[in-house]
Amino acid sequence: MLDNGNYYVIMVDNDPLTKEFVGTIKDKSRLSVMTADITKEEDMLILKEFIMQTYGGLDCLVCNAGIIPTPCGIDDITDENIDKTIDVNLKGTFRCLRIFGNLIHETSDNGSIVNLTSVDGIIGEPFAVIYSATKAGIISLTKSFARKFGDKVRVNAVAPGLIDTPLTESLGNDPSWTTDFSIIKRVGKPNEIADAVEFLLSDKSTYITGHILTVDGGFTLK
Repeated sequence: MLDNGNYYVIMVDNDPLTKEFVGTIKDKSRLSVMTADITKEEDMLILKEFIMQTYGGLDCLVCNAGIIPTPCGIDDITDENIDKTIDVNLKGTFRCLRIFGNLIHETSDNGSIVNLTSVDGIIGEPFAVIYSATKAGIISLTKSFARKFGDKVRVNAVAPGLIDTPLTESLGNDPSWTTDFSIIKRVGKPNEIADAVEFLLSDKSTYITGHILTVDGGFTLK
């Protein structure tokens, strides 16, 4: 996406892996990188003001923040981890949609938003119970904001299956508990999610809104 001539703002947290990714981008001439905490509304408002002052508006948004603090199962999750998961995954996504979605609605003629949910939000997952609940909530937020913004801002979501990322590495080294139940029996790749996000942001999907696109190798069909 960085090759299409647009200007980009990337909001990052203090995760070293996120900063490492930003460091791999060769041409930063059209790129602004801001550090912010999605759980703090004041950080989001500062970022909004920066966007307005620097670019005059916003056309697209990807809500991709998400955590699975362990323990996270029905019988062992702590109140602290419940609060953390909800604050980042659900409240953080809502906060971004409200602040930046309204900014897109006010300043763009052809806006597009993509939220990252999960197949766990579709099927439920007892071993990541609150994570699943927050991802189901993001599906509902996607549809609610699609109805709110109407035909001026499209709002969709991508629901990944098991993808080879540091987030899923924390859940164990044996992927067979998922891949054995998939039609395409392998772990997904990050670029396969990025391609789906890019499609939903692009002019190739101008008649799609309120849609949840599963990218899971057929896992939810089994």
